[in-house]
Amino acid sequence: MRPPRTLRRLTAATGAALLLAATLAACSKNTGESGEENQDVVERTGAISTDPKESQGPAPEVQGATKGGILKIIQQADMEHMDPQRTYVVNAMALQHLIVRNLTQFREDGKGKLTLVGDLAEDPGKDVNGDCKTWEYTLKKGVKYEDGTEVKASDVAYGIARSFEETIDGGPTYVQEWLADNPTYNEVYKGPYTSGNTNVPGLTVNGDYGLKFEFKNPHCDLPFALSMGTSVPVPPAKDTKLDYDKRIFSSGPYKIKEYVKDSKIVLERNENWDANTDPIRHNYLDGVEVEIGPDDAAQTERVIAGGADANAIAYDNVPQSLVSKVQGDPALKERTIDTPNLFVWYLAINNQKVTDINVRRAIGCALDKQGILLTQGGDAAGRLTNNLQADTTIGYTEIADPTGCGPTGNPEKAKEMLGGKKIKLAFMSRDTAFGQQTAPVLKDSLEKAGFEVVVSYIAQPNHNPTARTKDNPYDIYISNWGADWPSGASTIPVLYDGRKIGPQGNSNVSYFNADDVNSAIDAASALPAGEAGDDWANIEKTIVEKYYPVVPIYQSKTFLVMGDKVGGVFHSDSIGTTVYYNAHIKQ
Repeated sequence: MRPPRTLRRLTAATGAALLLAATLAACSKNTGESGEENQDVVERTGAISTDPKESQGPAPEVQGATKGGILKIIQQADMEHMDPQRTYVVNAMALQHLIVRNLTQFREDGKGKLTLVGDLAEDPGKDVNGDCKTWEYTLKKGVKYEDGTEVKASDVAYGIARSFEETIDGGPTYVQEWLADNPTYNEVYKGPYTSGNTNVPGLTVNGDYGLKFEFKNPHCDLPFALSMGTSVPVPPAKDTKLDYDKRIFSSGPYKIKEYVKDSKIVLERNENWDANTDPIRHNYLDGVEVEIGPDDAAQTERVIAGGADANAIAYDNVPQSLVSKVQGDPALKERTIDTPNLFVWYLAINNQKVTDINVRRAIGCALDKQGILLTQGGDAAGRLTNNLQADTTIGYTEIADPTGCGPTGNPEKAKEMLGGKKIKLAFMSRDTAFGQQTAPVLKDSLEKAGFEVVVSYIAQPNHNPTARTKDNPYDIYISNWGADWPSGASTIPVLYDGRKIGPQGNSNVSYFNADDVNSAIDAASALPAGEAGDDWANIEKTIVEKYYPVVPIYQSKTFLVMGDKVGGVFHSDSIGTTVYYNAHIKQ
């Protein structure tokens, strides 16, 4: 998943077991590169609920919350997608919590306790035969859309059908691959627009409220995967296809009042939402306004100043220039979110174009990783890493720098690796504050080693779709990933299984493909998450040391400031960003 994805699995089911609890101690480890060791430990627990009452509404009241007021979210770039079936970026996922509902969803307390419950469904799902091959879901009665009509099982099935559609891209592909029993699932079903039918393989609608998923192989993680936008209901009559990005149809407590691309999104209450059916959300707010445009520095300064922005969140992290100001002001502590998150940022090397491993290693050797991190706030923004996965992953094992070139790069050693070759690299950078800050560091450090780097700045909403398109014209681009659950199963196969590469919508943006890695992925995927940790760690080590398809840079932190009237907003351990369904404005 990408930060402005990700969801993370907390545990893995085995056999008929539905209650799954895990305790994950998330501790930043000293890599010997950042110059600082963080020994803070955050204990996180997660489970799938087996008590139907936990899937009923209303959600527990938030202490001190009262109704009224507008929450303002200030962010630099627009959403990549608002269409739920195309959403895989966390800023949109967080906003969509307020607008649409899924079959399942995580209920969080903001202190590390996560419980997967039924959202539209009466419970997180029934593993019919105890073998994870057949799952049944029953929708709650009385859940309504913004026009007062009832959400039906056929609408959920149609939403899942849309997720297959080969003419759109963007969202997660777990459910599609599992139902089709094929990583290139469009070979089995092309989606409703292209095929002209809504017959999703392996999915059956039983009356108005029943759904059955039937798989050829066990998929014990289905309850987790259905908490993503794949399972959001879409009435066929409301589907505007590619234009659905502009105006999604609400099944949540808020609906879209206005959406001006690259300018603003305005939400207002959905009067047909019934809190008694919803175990997650509240509608304390009169509405939400997303202001698009100001950079991270402008956002932070405005929120610190308060006044008209006392009800605002500076969504993009505190920039380097303001870190010391925020950290040094005790008055800001209570309205600062400062916590590690699950996203690993890396320089993706397009392995279709850069086929020589010595060139890839030279890129990693030359790269000034420390300089890139410093542009984002240094230790306040994250810690340097040589791993592909976050340190909360089951079986995580720290990897030493395989280039031996150190955190600031070694241009002379990189030149030796190139052996006199003159390499030109096309670098795609986001046209955002992040891109404007990091691109010069990357370009300068690589050019010191003899590379010629041509930078193209691409608008944020177009960056990921371009990277995810096979045969794109770029050699390198900075990407990121946050595991959809803390197992290598939600990172390694997604990013490094070359058999899944298609024409577009690829998460494997390095276009890496190796037979031995693919075979090892198959073996590890057959194991429960709790047993497969060492296998995933060994695969990760092979990828990094033998093939070096990407250059890991840093594991990031969330470090942002809110206005002094904002209440109920917390950092989600399920999607790795701030969430708003408990938000309220302090009176």
